[in-house]
Amino acid sequence: MNKLLKTTILLALVFSSIFLGAQTTNKMPLEIAKAFQNGTRSKDGNPGPNYWQNYSDYTINAELNTKESKLIGSESIVYHNCSPDTLKMIVVRLYPDFYKKGNARSWTIGEDDLTDGTIIHKLNIADKDFDLNNRNEIHRSATNMFIFLDKYLLSGDSLEVNIHWEFNIPKKRWARMGNYGNDRFFIAYWYPQIAVYDDIDGWDIIEYYGTVEFYNDFNNYDVIIKTPPGFTVWATGDLENMDQLYTNLVIDKYTKAKETDEIVVIFSTTDLKNDKVLRSKKSNEWHFTANNIPDFTFGTTKFSNWDGTSTVADHSTGRRVFVDVVYPDSVDSFDEGAHFSQESIKFMVDSLPGYPFPYSHMTSFCNGRKSGGMESPMMVNEGDPSTRGQAIGLIFHEILHSYFPFYMGTNERKYAWMDEGWATWLPYGTLNMLEPSDNYFEKITNSFQNLSCKEKEVPLMYLSYQISDYASYRVHSYNRSAMAYAFLRNALGDSIFKLALHTYMDRWNGKHPIPYDFFNTLENVSGQDFNWYIQPWFFDRAYADLGIKKVTFDNKIIIENNGGLPLPVFVKCYFVDGTNSNYYLNTSVWSTGQGAVIIQADPENIIQKVVLGNKEIPDVISENNEIIIVTK
Repeated sequence: MNKLLKTTILLALVFSSIFLGAQTTNKMPLEIAKAFQNGTRSKDGNPGPNYWQNYSDYTINAELNTKESKLIGSESIVYHNCSPDTLKMIVVRLYPDFYKKGNARSWTIGEDDLTDGTIIHKLNIADKDFDLNNRNEIHRSATNMFIFLDKYLLSGDSLEVNIHWEFNIPKKRWARMGNYGNDRFFIAYWYPQIAVYDDIDGWDIIEYYGTVEFYNDFNNYDVIIKTPPGFTVWATGDLENMDQLYTNLVIDKYTKAKETDEIVVIFSTTDLKNDKVLRSKKSNEWHFTANNIPDFTFGTTKFSNWDGTSTVADHSTGRRVFVDVVYPDSVDSFDEGAHFSQESIKFMVDSLPGYPFPYSHMTSFCNGRKSGGMESPMMVNEGDPSTRGQAIGLIFHEILHSYFPFYMGTNERKYAWMDEGWATWLPYGTLNMLEPSDNYFEKITNSFQNLSCKEKEVPLMYLSYQISDYASYRVHSYNRSAMAYAFLRNALGDSIFKLALHTYMDRWNGKHPIPYDFFNTLENVSGQDFNWYIQPWFFDRAYADLGIKKVTFDNKIIIENNGGLPLPVFVKCYFVDGTNSNYYLNTSVWSTGQGAVIIQADPENIIQKVVLGNKEIPDVISENNEIIIVTK
């Protein structure tokens, strides 16, 4: 047997064992199958016995120059290599390079905010100064910096990275952060950050073009932010020097808000103007710390209102979460923001996901614009919607991201639906209670069905960063996934659905789950093969179209699933005697793989008309949803 043939047979056996040893609902891409083979993932949905992930300790000193709209900083990063690999390079993300002249972006931004990106003044690693102009040491792509190490980072070892940098804060085209005018700044996607190195792809080198969002390690942060006189700061983590910054009046109200369900006005713009808030009229340094979180952001203003309250975060321990909002005068809806935030977290803890809230505080920072929002751990950056329903939906959506992708550590760059779907679906609960006329679920159903079965729609397992058309990306990441989660619950029933979801969260919080980990946990906990659901909703181009095939003489109504998506079936029968009846089958009716189901209407009555569907069940073809049998 020649050497080439031996090698070919060996490779065939290796790849065969990879796929046989890691079965899920579909054939896996090779790099994912290898992770299962290497024992970092398990086919029962648990992290594998060899699972690992890296992390960093960040110490950051930043100074906000409000006059020049600039942030100047220095940071020390201790990067821990917990992988089994020797790392020959380090990849650092430079998010402000989104604004760099000549860089590619997902959308045009004009010329007003074009800059030189992140200006690095000094880079030192392991006591070596790197030459930023030497391509043998440093290479910068659109938003990544590749640092080639002469002394490799061994498994189990760490190294220290020191960077001095600055960048201009955008003033007109805000990509999730910026200078919003009127001395109001929200700073995110800002500091040089070491990219994720994981068991699937190695280094995450996906560029930040503006559309794709988070995929970060769980890190520790020690951050000092220096601001000009009169500015107050809110941030991820705990404020360590509150007693040095705020007056006793503010501290007392803050303390009360942390212990009560009532809304407390901690301070107002009037209090700020009357010097009742800050101890010093000079520049201040704000010191925050946070551990085991995937990112750090902060917001700062000169004149804002600060309302706070709290609610139970964990019923088993009685732990509470401080819930607060920061907003300017003359808002349309944000003056109720603390109430909306509190009710949102109550629903998250008590109903869905029905899981303890992971953080000690949750700050909603209103930037003064009318729309848009952006999540980060313990902080969200939000506009001020013109209607109450829009405000509730926005606040809930951004806070829900505390679980996904922050608590769960999912990779939004590849699988944005793994978090956006939850954040799009679950606001229905709070909106149904506080603003039922909003008809929230009908809206997301309508958005989904407007693109379902169209050429622009792509399957959920298509990687998010590969979708360049924004309309396709929105339906893919937000609407189809919201429908998939909602009807999955409908198929499983609430108790099994929650058990599977909680098991998944217990197993993977603080880690990096991928879709297969979710699918495998779902099947492992339920004890069922869910390929009948997972395949059409997540992998295929199946679409929403149920249709009435026929009505028999003995009042059997035959419903076909023409589009292939498992959906609940709702039928309304109108009888000639003026009465009507509703018939309902949940999504699991399609679990046996059949293409049609039968509904038996009252055989003693004469059917006049049959109508299929309602506004909360998507359906792209309405022509087959009604049959008139007897005319008056």
